Amino acid sequence: MKRFVYPIHRPILAMVCLALIATISSAASAQNGNATGAWDVVLNTPGGARNLKAVFNLDGGKLTGEIKREGASAGEPGGLPLTGKVNGNEIEFSYTVKYQDNDLMITMTGKIDGDSMSGTASFGGFAEDTWSAKRASGSAPAAAATQAGTIDVSGDWEVQVETDAGSGSPSFTFKQEGEKLTGNYKGLLGESQLTGSVKGDKIEFSFKVSGQIEGTVVYTGTTDGKTMKGKVNLGGAAEGTFTGRKK
Repeated sequence: MKRFVYPIHRPILAMVCLALIATISSAASAQNGNATGAWDVVLNTPGGARNLKAVFNLDGGKLTGEIKREGASAGEPGGLPLTGKVNGNEIEFSYTVKYQDNDLMITMTGKIDGDSMSGTASFGGFAEDTWSAKRASGSAPAAAATQAGTIDVSGDWEVQVETDAGSGSPSFTFKQEGEKLTGNYKGLLGESQLTGSVKGDKIEFSFKVSGQIEGTVVYTGTTDGKTMKGKVNLGGAAEGTFTGRKK
């Protein structure tokens, strides 16, 4: 006895397949470990355990950020940039250190388990050891920020400043690596290099000027990555507000 099979038209079959693929992709994305934020890392090396501080930024499955030794003084250079990826609860990232005047890439792979992670570290393929990390206290990202992705202000900006001493329209070029911010200022006070930070939606940066005003100009405010606003202090000579927009 022959079985009767209802025919499925190709357009309908294609739609069903696309729906299944979309569902699977969404589920896989939702299961990505939440690595965004600050972490306390213990890296076991052939020379002993090292306590490190790491900051991760996650955009889709792409991981960026920086890592530095715990207790680094304010005068020391910033952390080392890292890059990697997160797939489900699996994490992998690499950064490069100087060892005996040579570049040594350290690659760390492991698994994320809520507010902890652990795995194996490869020291340029010459040695291997283990590592573990716990999320730093108070660093859990807000749900909205996690869904929207990490704020990145890198790029050229137009800014409008209003103070009791007058107004201006300076331009800025920012480069963001993790929470670290560097860049350049150009405006009525001349040109200068700037440094600062972006933590969540909070932004702060400063630069030194001489001439019309002597001192350090400080900007503090909030940003969504496309716009920013806040307060500005012109080296103690004047205070005001600013608004900015990325070009």
